[in-house]
Amino acid sequence: MGDEQKKLSTLWLLRYLKPVKGRIILLFILLIGTTGLQLVNPQVIQRFIDTAAGSGGVAELLELAALFLVLAVVNQLLGVAVTYLGSDVSWRTTNRLRGDLLKHCLRLDMRFHNRKTPGEMIERIDGDVSSISNFFAMFIVQVVGSFVLLAGILGFMYTVNVPIAAVMTAFTLLSVLAMMIIRNVGVQSSNKDREASAALFGLIEERIAGIEDVQANGHVPYVMNRFYRSMRAVFLKGRRAWMLRVVPFNVTVALFTLAVTAVMLLGVRSYMLGEIGLGMLYLIYQYTQMLNDPIERLGDQVQEFQKAKSGMLRSRELLSQRTEIMDGEVESLPEGALSLVFDQVCFSYNKDKPVLRNISFSLQPGERLGIIGRTGSGKSSLSRLLLRLYNLDSGTIRIGGVDIMKLTLPALYRRVGMVTQDVQLFDGTLRDNLTLFNESVSDASIMETIEQLGLGSWILAQPEGLDTQLSSGGSSLSAGEAQLFALARVFLAKPSLIVLDEPSSRLDAATEALLQTGVNQLMQHSTGVIIAHRLATLEQVDKIMVVGDGRLLEFGSRKELAANPASHYARLLQSGREEELA
Repeated sequence: MGDEQKKLSTLWLLRYLKPVKGRIILLFILLIGTTGLQLVNPQVIQRFIDTAAGSGGVAELLELAALFLVLAVVNQLLGVAVTYLGSDVSWRTTNRLRGDLLKHCLRLDMRFHNRKTPGEMIERIDGDVSSISNFFAMFIVQVVGSFVLLAGILGFMYTVNVPIAAVMTAFTLLSVLAMMIIRNVGVQSSNKDREASAALFGLIEERIAGIEDVQANGHVPYVMNRFYRSMRAVFLKGRRAWMLRVVPFNVTVALFTLAVTAVMLLGVRSYMLGEIGLGMLYLIYQYTQMLNDPIERLGDQVQEFQKAKSGMLRSRELLSQRTEIMDGEVESLPEGALSLVFDQVCFSYNKDKPVLRNISFSLQPGERLGIIGRTGSGKSSLSRLLLRLYNLDSGTIRIGGVDIMKLTLPALYRRVGMVTQDVQLFDGTLRDNLTLFNESVSDASIMETIEQLGLGSWILAQPEGLDTQLSSGGSSLSAGEAQLFALARVFLAKPSLIVLDEPSSRLDAATEALLQTGVNQLMQHSTGVIIAHRLATLEQVDKIMVVGDGRLLEFGSRKELAANPASHYARLLQSGREEELA
């Protein structure tokens, strides 16, 4: 199982590294060059020392000094190129991963998103991938370069002094072996560290989003208490993760101390016996110090590996999530307004608590249905099922005679539009927000639609018209204006079936009356489903459906139900108590 998991991890990484294989090859070439220069420079200094000690000429010393400077400059330039290319490879690969994670999350069903806060998802998509990015940025450079440098140092030392080379080799092998054995010691703790950070970001996002409620209800002390507890969890788990991640480094430091002591004792002994010169003694010392650098870099990369592996495991776990909403194969619907049929539809968010029970009704193309019922009766759930935000427990929904389970999602969304109670506006111009960044929609079409909704004068009053910038979240608009924008956005798409969920809940009576006229015009060539609390919103619908406790209590012609004193709808009209619907 472990080997299979490693194989899958390797294949998963190769998938993202393959597009940058050319840059990786160039990176290897540059690595060999810079490593070679690191090995050559100490030898130039050795020759300089031996030449000076042997009363060499000034000209030769100047040549060696100039050579050393040239090699040092070239080495620095190659080092910059290696660092740049390593970072480039890192960001190219991990940005593709970020894109895949975001696209995958956007395709997951609402049951998944209901369990996750936006702050947690930001940490999963960006925070985890950043740890992978930091690992990739220097992993190839540091690990491969370190091994090449180690091989070069040890190879050269075996040509100079076998006992010293043997001590260096033993130190290297023991250090690498220790890091391989304990490389995963901090992975689990790093994973918990990332989870604690995700929980903290989720808390911050949630509380900032609800800042009005927090301040208005005096909940700041409670929020701060939650924040401090989350911060404590981040600190404790982060400290434990760091302490476990530095274990490999501490082991290599201890081994290096022993190795340097042994090498220097052997080197000084050889010098005292006249077996090596002063320059060679320097070279042995310098190579011993250089031997520690790649070992330290490997230790650092083991720490980065533990953080990166945690990020990779969490990213793979996120990518392994599967949506309940499976795409169908039918890619088209009949032209014009679409019929709508609910046949024995049952649904629940939790299996032990049914939300809809055996809902059955039908609409002919072009008809309008008004849905009323108390809060929690299941009205909004009907629209969510229609848009396939959730799967049915049982039953069938047909649009234009086609089972929505057999439709591709793009085919469904092209022909069905919905305005929800929560309006989402984006950081962009008025035009961008109305067209959802679709440049093919003309300004003439936009103005025609917003004129019908009564927004024309408001648009013209803006300093830059359709080019006026909106801030993210729509804070520059009132709630009513934002709702009108959402309506205009849907109608611009010219859907054949339109679902309006509380379309006038944020509007005053005068604006609602104006809006109703525009909605009637825009819905002339489409089938409509209007979910409402206020009965005045439903004066132009053809049929009425009353739901309660997830059941269909009443369905029929609006005029017939209004004329029948025994109907739920007639009693509501007669009583005039619209608050009963709240």
